[in-house]
Amino acid sequence: MRRLRLILLVVLTGAALPAQEAPRAEPIDLVTVLRLAGAESLDVKLAEARVSEARANADSATWALFPTLSPGVTYRKHSGQLQDIVGQVLDVNKESLAAGATLGVSLELGEAVYRRLAARQTARAAEHQLEAQRRMTVLAAAAAYFELTRSHHAVVLLEDGVRTAKEYRGQLAKGVGAGVTFKGDELRAAAAVSRLELRLRQAMELRRGDAARLAQVLRLKITETLVPADDRPLPLTFAAADRKLDDHVRVAMAKRPELQAAGALQQAAAYQDDAATYAPLYPTLGAQVFAGGLGGSQGSVRRDFDTSADTFVTLSWKIGAGGLFDGSRQDGAKARLRLSEIGEARVRDDIVRQVVEAHAGAHYLGQQLKIAEEAIRNAEAGYKLSLERKDLAVGVVLETLQSQQDLIQARMDYAQIVGDLNKAQYRLKIVTGE
Repeated sequence: MRRLRLILLVVLTGAALPAQEAPRAEPIDLVTVLRLAGAESLDVKLAEARVSEARANADSATWALFPTLSPGVTYRKHSGQLQDIVGQVLDVNKESLAAGATLGVSLELGEAVYRRLAARQTARAAEHQLEAQRRMTVLAAAAAYFELTRSHHAVVLLEDGVRTAKEYRGQLAKGVGAGVTFKGDELRAAAAVSRLELRLRQAMELRRGDAARLAQVLRLKITETLVPADDRPLPLTFAAADRKLDDHVRVAMAKRPELQAAGALQQAAAYQDDAATYAPLYPTLGAQVFAGGLGGSQGSVRRDFDTSADTFVTLSWKIGAGGLFDGSRQDGAKARLRLSEIGEARVRDDIVRQVVEAHAGAHYLGQQLKIAEEAIRNAEAGYKLSLERKDLAVGVVLETLQSQQDLIQARMDYAQIVGDLNKAQYRLKIVTGE
């Protein structure tokens, strides 16, 4: 009775515990990944915010060329001593009221023109950088999908391998029980099953991590498990296989938005350099026009109220800091221009390196794919012969088990190469600006 009560307690306790929810598997294909990539990416949103800021700065530089209008009312009251124009000091009490609008301009002509040109180039650079960020996000999403596809196929292969290996182990266990099979062979088969199960758990862990990374790139729920819709490794063709390396580099130099952004930043630095050299030669224009009414007297602000207008126009030049003969400003502008030129050269070198690496990866992985296909054919033929020998009682189960493991490894190598080849081809397409 005591043992029965203990069993019932365990059963009831287990039933009371909440069942752990398994992550829901959501199939996804490459087309969906490419469509979702960049839609909610934080990096893309940051780049979009920088574009908005740069455009606003460019608009602000344009509006700085226009005068400002300031409508308002001014009331003035004076009590006490006041000196007149001939020097006499009088005791004066008076009030005045002015109502109207002032149209004013304070414009450093050269600075305003060059600032507007530089701001427009900076906005163009931000737009090209946004396009580059979108492409890099799409590339990251595609690479994450290919990684998930590779790890998923490894799980599928290992699950099938574990199931078959357990069947072979069961056959050996029956032979040991009948006294016709060596016990050591059963233990070796059990060790092989354990190794496959260990690799399966590692592959499942890797697949879960790859699914989480893909969900993060796509801004999806990381708690859900994404699985690829492809049921087998598919080598895809993205880039032109017959295009030479020099042609890839030439296309990349013409189309890469990073290079266009660097060129726009260099042009902006060139305008700033011109501003440091030539802008101080332009005068600063000051103009102010007031139109309205003015009235006042010793006793009332409304007396003698009538129309009033004032106009002021000035032209001036600035000598010293920020103006004429400011050598430090010119030196700083030339240094910034030089930095932008070096930055553009570095971008060019990076683009060439990326194209060379991607081209080499796609080329050599294509060759590896052919070798992997040949390895699968050989492993399949060997596994088939092992099955025939076992059926004819000529071969042993361990030989078949080893042939099966060789076939699993060949197929996993093939899936690995397919994933790497697809990533290399897609990377080649992106780094050439297509």
